[in-house]
Amino acid sequence: MAKDTEKKLTMADFAKRLNKEYNNNNLVIQSDVVPVYKRLTSGQMGIDYPLYGGLPYGRMAVFAGLEHSGKTTAACAQLAAYQRENPDKICVYVDVEHSLDIQFQAMMNGIDLERMYYISPEGMSGEQILEMILELEDTEDVGLIVLDSIPALVPQNVMENEFTKDLGLRGNMAKGLHKFCPTMCDKLSRNGNIMIMINQVRVAGKTFTGANIYSEPGGDAPRYYASVKVRFGKRVFMKDGDEMEIQFYNGTPINLTLPKNIWLAVTYTETAVKGDTTSSVMKDATLETGVVVKVPAFIKEGDIVSVDTETYEYRGRK
Repeated sequence: MAKDTEKKLTMADFAKRLNKEYNNNNLVIQSDVVPVYKRLTSGQMGIDYPLYGGLPYGRMAVFAGLEHSGKTTAACAQLAAYQRENPDKICVYVDVEHSLDIQFQAMMNGIDLERMYYISPEGMSGEQILEMILELEDTEDVGLIVLDSIPALVPQNVMENEFTKDLGLRGNMAKGLHKFCPTMCDKLSRNGNIMIMINQVRVAGKTFTGANIYSEPGGDAPRYYASVKVRFGKRVFMKDGDEMEIQFYNGTPINLTLPKNIWLAVTYTETAVKGDTTSSVMKDATLETGVVVKVPAFIKEGDIVSVDTETYEYRGRK
């Protein structure tokens, strides 16, 4: 029986061959070589602190949340921070919603408009917009791209059909995003760039305490492929007719100050178990504006409670 005299490759030789074949020196590395990921520090403590310094370079991030919860402003703050750290790079804002107030965001966040390209695609399908973004990522000087937003992407088959024709689930962008996200992630990793995709949320149900359960449009791809997901929310304490202080700059509102404490009615809370009605036992309560706070177990539906608008803590009841 003839012996196999062919020399077998060592793991080191195999790694070198793969890295050379795919033109990527980091495709196969030894386990004791830990890549160092640079992070973009924006000065936004709500993002920088939980992310150990900021958004990682070479990665995709998703900013999702309720309307008017600060997603666009946060993305623009990241864009301005990127410009400060990378003066030789260009940032691109793809405004599919056609709703960005460029001058306001530039004033609020310090964006250099001469080093930012603004794209407001009209008459383009979602697939065409995603293909355009892939081409943008291949350019030499683009470093950060913002897509605003995923739900605004309209599939080609929807654009080509009449308004009255119902395409059902086939009418969403999930399939297109499943092709786009892995390709974009490869490009971002290779180029060391950042992409921020803005998404919205939809109410998918309620918890037993009455709080909303949210889902995100666009399918699973943004959730699977994004290295960072930042969920934006808002605490609604004010009602129509309530007064607050608003600070203006050149006629533009830039800050508002809520009252320290505000009185709101409890619309839903679990009935306390007998024996657990002391002030030390806390439970969730949904207030008339939809905000959920912790209240003592003796609080019941219909009670008027005082809440601290800075700490969201229960202060008392009428």
